[in-house]
Amino acid sequence: MTRLLRYAGLAAVTTLWTTIGAGTLLTGFDLFGERPLSYLGTRQPSAVLFSGGLLGGAVALVAFHRHVRSRYPVTTLFSAALLVGLAGQVVAALVPISGNGVGHQVHTRAALVLGASLPLLMWRFAASQPAGAWRRRCYGLFWAEVVAVGVGLHLSARMVAPVAEILPAAVFHLWIVAVTVHGTGVPAAAEATAGAAPGPARRLSAGQPSLPHWQ
Repeated sequence: MTRLLRYAGLAAVTTLWTTIGAGTLLTGFDLFGERPLSYLGTRQPSAVLFSGGLLGGAVALVAFHRHVRSRYPVTTLFSAALLVGLAGQVVAALVPISGNGVGHQVHTRAALVLGASLPLLMWRFAASQPAGAWRRRCYGLFWAEVVAVGVGLHLSARMVAPVAEILPAAVFHLWIVAVTVHGTGVPAAAEATAGAAPGPARRLSAGQPSLPHWQ
């Protein structure tokens, strides 16, 4: 079960890229056009792939969240950002963007919630990690996400919507890969507290005699 949870994030990434890629090929969707990827959910046969990929990815990421909480020191704000973002993903999967009515507005706002959650959760995750190389790497991924969001906003304003969505998602998925790979070692919470345990050297430095190894 633990192994399944650990690799659930990679399963989500694979599911999303496979379904969106297949839908793009089947419909000839223009990745450099002005319509966002959400319009894959308004065509056949890509509509089923698009909605199914978002829903399947959301379920897998909920499972991955359980792994992250068991493996890393994280805060409630991290969990809230991730789960609220996934709720937005589910709504975007179930409510198509087509038309100009309420459905269009609901889908767009849900997608914005999902997009805003990515840099927030990556920031809170990095801030919760113990000082060291891993924490610096997490902050590096967070700043990469901030840059990707900024470039995405610029491209969106220039009517290159699909690439504007792909860039932040790609950096977030890179974060998932990094968290999964790093998660094969000793839990970070244990790493953070291991230095506080009084080992033999610390006892000696405090003037306390060490016990023979046979006692």
